Amino acid sequence: MGKYLAKIREWWLSLEKRQKVIYSSLLAGLILVVIVSVILLNKVTYSFFLSGVEQSEAGNIISKLEEMNIKYKVTPGGSIYVADVNVNELRMKMAAQGTLGGTNRGYDLLSNQGFGATSYDKQVNYQIALEGELSKSISTIQGVKYSRVHLVIPPRTYYQVGETAKPRASVLLILDAGYTLKNDQVMGIVNFITGSVQGLERENVKVVDNYSNDLTASVTDYGVGNANTKFQLKKQLEDYYSEKVEQNLQTIFGLGNVVVIPEINLNWEKIESEERELKPSTKDKGIILSQQNESQESYDNNSTQGVVGTDSNVPPFTYQSPENADGILYKNSKTITNYDVGEIYKKTVEDKNGEISSKSFTVFVDFQKANIPENDEIKQQFTQAISNAVGTSQENITVMSMAFNREYETIRAELEQNIKEKNDKIILILTLIISVSLLTLLMFVVMKLMKRRKTRKIIEERKRKLESRVKEVVSELEEETIEEYTPAQEAQKKLEEIVDARPEDVAEIIKIWINSQ
Repeated sequence: MGKYLAKIREWWLSLEKRQKVIYSSLLAGLILVVIVSVILLNKVTYSFFLSGVEQSEAGNIISKLEEMNIKYKVTPGGSIYVADVNVNELRMKMAAQGTLGGTNRGYDLLSNQGFGATSYDKQVNYQIALEGELSKSISTIQGVKYSRVHLVIPPRTYYQVGETAKPRASVLLILDAGYTLKNDQVMGIVNFITGSVQGLERENVKVVDNYSNDLTASVTDYGVGNANTKFQLKKQLEDYYSEKVEQNLQTIFGLGNVVVIPEINLNWEKIESEERELKPSTKDKGIILSQQNESQESYDNNSTQGVVGTDSNVPPFTYQSPENADGILYKNSKTITNYDVGEIYKKTVEDKNGEISSKSFTVFVDFQKANIPENDEIKQQFTQAISNAVGTSQENITVMSMAFNREYETIRAELEQNIKEKNDKIILILTLIISVSLLTLLMFVVMKLMKRRKTRKIIEERKRKLESRVKEVVSELEEETIEEYTPAQEAQKKLEEIVDARPEDVAEIIKIWINSQ
């Protein structure tokens, strides 16, 4: 062992400083890679398993995980994470074992009803199954981690239910951290619930999140424009008119010398009117409800003739006709027709649907800063121009002259100046750092070149000394020439003697030759 350490030490001492730095860096990098690899291989990766369950159910789940020797951790929010397992497979196993008590049961509950179940039991089981199916469906929505649905469905009876006996629904949503549902998403959940429960109306559905926020409060108006939409439309119109008037007036008064405050009122009225007109029917016109025909015949041998009764004097008139000389045959017929009363129904729906009912504008102008004379004539001209531009009467436009507070502009200019100075300082510091870095790099390169040149001179000088020494040795050998050796052999022998006598110098010269290559 000591022999190998001595060889390693000898090899290390034979290296140059640059080579020592390179090998040290490689060794340090290798050690760092090994350490990081060991840490990553031993690191436990946790995957999300379950959340939103009650503490008792969570305790049962944790006990089951400990029995299965599965590592887990519980976050402050009550979420459970498991390590290095197939999460979906684990959920299926624990659900089959009934450990996931918080898991909603669906229509599979109906298949386990016994023969002795009453109609009330069946109705309760159906309601529980429907709640479970709705919870499962809502939990698949993006941003919803878990959901609970509670239904209040009145029992079915043979009696007519009252107005208060209507289905109601409450939905609890456990949202992902930092996620907020939009009004359209809340409306979609409400419509989904109402479409799944018979007789359930949208105003009887309440949606609450895990922060106790009533999400249905902002979508209580289910008409064409809800409260949020109305406010947005009003704001968009006011921004449009404000920008339109300000941009045009600033070309005259200058930038920052005009402020426009619009007030737009929208009409959301929806008026429905119904009109019914009854028209009496005339003869031979109208819808026939019923018709009755009667006819009568009689024969009389007496000399007295005439129709008995008052029918002959009441329309429709009856006529008699003699059939023979001995007796007279009388015929009587009448028709009774009943007509329906004529009715004209007319329904008119007038929906304003957000039409602009009124527009008023207040315009503040800094005449002094704009260098424009202030008088009633100029104000009247501007009022007329604004009236024509926005389509409203001059009575709804007020032009006021006022000196604007320029402190904001001063503070803003100071802030911009400070920001500019800071940016200039940062640029200057970066420039200095880059310049110093480039100068240092340049000095390093120059020193490297100078060192290399100096080393080359030393090598050449040593090379010349060695060559001169070799020549001296060769000359001495030539003087002491022995017949049995050739000059080359004598030189080789002399060099071997030099190597044996001064091995360190020869090794140094060889290293210099190799480095110079």
